[in-house]
Amino acid sequence: MAQSSDNLKTLAPTLATPPSASGPHAYTIFVGIAKVDVDYYLQGVEGDLSLVVEELGARTTKTLYVITDIPLQTNVDRTLVLPPKLQCLKSTIEEVGKLLGPRDSCQIYVGGHIEIENEEKSFMALPCGERLYGNVLATWLKDAASRGGSIIALVDVCHSAAFLKMPIAYDINADGSLHYPNSGAREPQGREGQVIVISSTKCGQLARTIEISEGKYAGWHGFFTWVFFDYLQKHPGSVDTAALLLYLRKQCSYHPEKPSPQISATATGLRQLPILQPSA
Repeated sequence: MAQSSDNLKTLAPTLATPPSASGPHAYTIFVGIAKVDVDYYLQGVEGDLSLVVEELGARTTKTLYVITDIPLQTNVDRTLVLPPKLQCLKSTIEEVGKLLGPRDSCQIYVGGHIEIENEEKSFMALPCGERLYGNVLATWLKDAASRGGSIIALVDVCHSAAFLKMPIAYDINADGSLHYPNSGAREPQGREGQVIVISSTKCGQLARTIEISEGKYAGWHGFFTWVFFDYLQKHPGSVDTAALLLYLRKQCSYHPEKPSPQISATATGLRQLPILQPSA
């Protein structure tokens, strides 16, 4: 039985011990921009910083890159804090892409303010007037995965499925199984890896926040982000794609605005997501 959002306030911190380095390697990139302008600050992005860094850091065997305008204090090993600049993000994704092998993965988290220019183009505002366009980010990620690795993008922004999406949409049948409404979409031949995007909303929906009143992560958080990590804690082991999407949608349906999480990818048939579990 799915819990209501009121019961999602007991998320305990995951033990921030990395998985064994002898297995597949995992990298993490956190991209979070909280300050939109002098009068607009995204408290949810700031609150998510420590949560995401520690939770994904526990699933990282290599470098954890943090690209943000928010001051960060963390005990997570191998963390590299970088300036929130477009070229810095591009270079980081390219660097990780060169390191990814066929069994390796990279988790990238994106939080910030999205502006829609038209039906095809939207961007996330960066400091100093720079813009991160979603279609450009999609190209960078697909290129980085082309050597055979897997990239999983968690995108908690407004209009997130319009900002960043892959060609093949995933959906849930009435029996809980996966289906692909646009399975005819195909990527160019020659790409060996895969990119999976897990987004907080469909086009036209705003990302929502939740206030956590107690615990290590007390404060404001992205509603989708909180629910996502709640699922990982309650379902240790392999991350079942259908079960995750069903859980995200059920939990988000309790919110008055009913945001609808989406999953898209460069391939069909991804029954399990390549997200490492933290070691005990």
